[in-house]
Amino acid sequence: MLYLGKICEAKNNLSVVRVDYLGTITPFIPYLAIANSFKTHFIPPRVGEAVILCDFGGAKVAIGGIFNHDYKEPNEASNTKEIIKYEDGTILSYDTSTSTLEIINAKTLNINIQNDINITCKSANLKATNTTIKSPNVLIQGNTTIQGAINTAGSGGDAGVFSINGDLNINGNLKVSGNIDDIRGDLTGHNHSDTDGYTSMPR
Repeated sequence: MLYLGKICEAKNNLSVVRVDYLGTITPFIPYLAIANSFKTHFIPPRVGEAVILCDFGGAKVAIGGIFNHDYKEPNEASNTKEIIKYEDGTILSYDTSTSTLEIINAKTLNINIQNDINITCKSANLKATNTTIKSPNVLIQGNTTIQGAINTAGSGGDAGVFSINGDLNINGNLKVSGNIDDIRGDLTGHNHSDTDGYTSMPR
């Protein structure tokens, strides 16, 4: 037999509920979920959720949930969009009309991968107030344009090292707070032997 009812009680962290139907309240019965060796998918049942109560000669199962006046379809729903919307406003959706997969999260998104992450796309855009990359080594293959200043620091906050394997072309002034050296020695602190027999410092 099939009945329409509403969940009147749910156990925390378990997929079991009590259902109110036709003025009768069931004992705790299973709330239908996906659970096998391939995949488990837990959706917390909610009090007030409309369900279908299946009665197999005394063995009962609640199948939820059903859209109703208390739990309506998301405002973003359409005939081409699948939407998962959580109670805090987080939305996962896919729209076949634009082939767009979208994640809208009001707070934090954590991705923890044990091995590699590979992303292949035509173009990538990252917009953030602050960006931090923690890695022992960072390799950028291709031309790099930086619009802004470059600051280096060591791991402990001391002076860092900026190394270039190749030529350095500067369109502007070069200002240093220390010495400038080349393969022939110190360019800022060496002496000059003058034709008059005196020694002068570099200018």
